[in-house]
Amino acid sequence: MEFRVLQYFIAIVANKSITGAAKQLHISQSTLSRQIMDLEEELGVTLFSRGSRRITLTEDGVFLYERAKEINSLMESTASALEKGATLTGTLNVGAGEGKANQWVTQTFRQLIDEGENVTINFRSQDADQITQRVDAGVLDFGIISTTAGLDKYNTLTLPFENYWGVVMPKDNPLAQRNSLVAADLKHKKLLLPQQMDVNSQLISYLDEYVVTYEIVGTYDMNYNMRALVSSGVGLALTFDKPEYDSGDYAFRRLQYLDPVPSILIWRKDRQMTRLAEEFLKRLTALKEDL
Repeated sequence: MEFRVLQYFIAIVANKSITGAAKQLHISQSTLSRQIMDLEEELGVTLFSRGSRRITLTEDGVFLYERAKEINSLMESTASALEKGATLTGTLNVGAGEGKANQWVTQTFRQLIDEGENVTINFRSQDADQITQRVDAGVLDFGIISTTAGLDKYNTLTLPFENYWGVVMPKDNPLAQRNSLVAADLKHKKLLLPQQMDVNSQLISYLDEYVVTYEIVGTYDMNYNMRALVSSGVGLALTFDKPEYDSGDYAFRRLQYLDPVPSILIWRKDRQMTRLAEEFLKRLTALKEDL
């Protein structure tokens, strides 16, 4: 399997057609079709369901697409690490969950883009399990997570923000009349928890000990989906505090007596950084010290 062919495959998915991909890649449609057919034959799978106007990925195609993106990202990072010279350039890959620190970190992204040359930032929303897996694989340069467990193999930088737990609800919910909530307010309530396993387990321990009688009716992994579930009356969502959760049709009330969660930047101890990654870390550290 050649890396070049994987790039062809990614281009087809992005364009949703062989015609569009061929134009982007500046090769003939017949050549591109032949390359993909050879790839399918090599792997022994069908990658696309071919329709009259567009093509869609099969289950095997979706799997390969995710892996191909990771391989492409790793190749870009490797090339960037080998580049010499004073000019900042290349791609920085950072994964993060929900948290207050994210907005602060993006200030450094802006500096790198403004001062560098052809700097690209890939800032991905992922949970802690996905982040650590991708940092381990070299797909991410850095991760921002909300757990202190299992970090021995990483370098870490604790960011100057703590995330406080609370409950998102419709603004007309009676609990929205309170300034804050305690465990007893959640008794017999239908609850939505984040999918992220580390913070999920912290919440369940709290609920089991102090709430006792409750019902978990679902989980969420994106704040948009969480708010949709809340507005539809599916349940009350436990999440970190963010300004947009306490506006419009929603109310956020902090949950008392539940420890705040840190935001921690992690990166591999045994990995050679690109110059762009080094500069990102240097500036982020300086920004923290200036607070």
